[in-house]
Amino acid sequence: MSDLENQESEFTRLLQRAPFDDQPALEHRQALHARVMAEFDREVGPPMTRPAWQLAFMKGQEIMRRPASRLLVSAASLAIAAVWLFVPGGQTTAQAFNRFAAAVVAAKTAHFQMEVRVGGLPIQQFQTWYLAPGRYRQETGTTINISDMSAGKIVSIIPAEKKVVVMTFKGAPKDKISANYFERLRELLADNRKAKEAQYELLGEKEIEGKPVVGFRYDSSAEMVTMWGDPATGQPVRIESVFKGVPRTEVAMADFEFNVELKESMFDVSPPAEYKIQSFDVDTSESREQDLVKAFQSCSEIGGGEFPATLDMAGVTQLITKFAMRRVKDGTEFSDDDFQGLMKQSIAIGRGFQFTLTLPESADAHYAGKGVKRDEKNRAIFWYRPQDLKTYRVIHADLTVNDSETAPQIEGAKRIQKAGPSNKASDK
Repeated sequence: MSDLENQESEFTRLLQRAPFDDQPALEHRQALHARVMAEFDREVGPPMTRPAWQLAFMKGQEIMRRPASRLLVSAASLAIAAVWLFVPGGQTTAQAFNRFAAAVVAAKTAHFQMEVRVGGLPIQQFQTWYLAPGRYRQETGTTINISDMSAGKIVSIIPAEKKVVVMTFKGAPKDKISANYFERLRELLADNRKAKEAQYELLGEKEIEGKPVVGFRYDSSAEMVTMWGDPATGQPVRIESVFKGVPRTEVAMADFEFNVELKESMFDVSPPAEYKIQSFDVDTSESREQDLVKAFQSCSEIGGGEFPATLDMAGVTQLITKFAMRRVKDGTEFSDDDFQGLMKQSIAIGRGFQFTLTLPESADAHYAGKGVKRDEKNRAIFWYRPQDLKTYRVIHADLTVNDSETAPQIEGAKRIQKAGPSNKASDK
């Protein structure tokens, strides 16, 4: 069986994870009810302080091991979360939710398991360690990712290949950069006291790995957070987030250990001795129209003259996969120089696509590049209306740009939307 077939089988296995039974027994419901009533009579917990950062760039974390086709596919990912019965008198659902949230925000160190799914792609699984402020270590079994936002660096170590990929963020203050969903969650939970009570929902109780837990949901403008916690200890057990935006991003964290002793050496971003180093700069300044044009150029080069079917990670991954299959079919070895070039293109694609996410709904932005070849004359692939203007900006397949008083009329054009969760996050 070829590696591509093995990869497809692995993806299928991940996608077929079955949910477990979340219907608790009557005896458990009664016992947990009594415990929750007692525990939530306590104070909500210590005040939460707000971390000084703001998400400026998001990137995929995992670099898959060779063969080349697997590494190529992951390169696209790399570069481019009220049942009032449970609330005792005087305490709101928001206060109960924040009792669990306080443990996350106040943590100086943490160790937990993380699962990430971006744009419908297979789940990526990490064992994660956090050390305040803004340092992370994530292990996948084949790759070690270390992030130090004070240094503005992310280092991916691939021991089997004795290779290190170093990404340096430029164009934004270092304290305004984050590369980890846990930090974004901490920021959200630290700031959610401004939220209205209607944004919170009590989900009831169930068991997770034999442990009785109670669940809450907080629906903010940025993401929907579902938090399951132990009412006896006030500690979160599982946190699920669905980010509102494109691409759809779902993150689950579990098996938390807070304020554990961690060695500083775990977060050292210095490349190991005798490892081959590949370095990339990532521009985190605000993206512009010309960055989107460059992204289309990179897509067409990777895609053999084609543009992606969709303006998201899934669309780019499809191009990367086809590129990998062409290399395998031709028997062409994928060199380190090839990898270096592809990574630069992937970073450019991610930066350009960010521009589409900054456009408001009033921009009436559309994409119509599916099935279109590069250099087709007079063929619009993207258009939008800049703020406070009546004319549209139109990007064509030959990468020229012009103004138009009206939007192009192309069958199959897809409107760019800030797609949030289509429904409530799974309670499984």
